[in-house]
Amino acid sequence: MQRLAPPISGPLVCASTANIACDLREQAGLVPWTHSAHAISSSLATTGAIIGMTGLTLAAHRHRIWPLLARTGPTLVALELAATLWTPAAVATFTTGRGTFALGIAQRLQVALIACWLVVLARSVATQRHT
Repeated sequence: MQRLAPPISGPLVCASTANIACDLREQAGLVPWTHSAHAISSSLATTGAIIGMTGLTLAAHRHRIWPLLARTGPTLVALELAATLWTPAAVATFTTGRGTFALGIAQRLQVALIACWLVVLARSVATQRHT
């Protein structure tokens, strides 16, 4: 029987914040490279989302287009930044052994806020008046 190559990417094999054995494996370097790749890709994706959210919200406000985005975008961007700052703070408290500081909630909030902002953008574009 032919053995298949491991996938290029995939889910984490375990969650170090939820499982002490996984945390010990991660500290010992006994988890696949996908754990590091996951952290890097998540950081890049969040950074890109924040840059896009900020830029398009500023453009909507400055050029007086997409009134809905111009009104609600700044609040969503501010909340996204707060959730994004919460995430490394939670990682730091976990790394120092002081709990997870609700890391999972922070990460879910980040994704939910990006999704909400995208809905506002889509609604703004869909209802844009052409002059």
